[in-house]
Amino acid sequence: MRIADLTTGANQLRDALDVLQRAWSDTREKWHDANSQDVEENHLRPIARELATMFPAIDQLALILAQAERECQPW
Repeated sequence: MRIADLTTGANQLRDALDVLQRAWSDTREKWHDANSQDVEENHLRPIARELATMFPAIDQLALILAQAERECQPW
């Protein structure tokens, strides 16, 4: 990981979210009660919403930090 590298961590979060969503999809095929709805509505959807909001900000900040890193490197 480079100095000021946010991309690696953001990509790991994206991958983890994909794994979580696939696992949940498999789980929903067999679990259809009120508890499953509670887990989805109160835990999984908020996580996905927060990450969806966060990713564009991380990407923008990563670009700014990469530019700053380039500008601060020795000639």
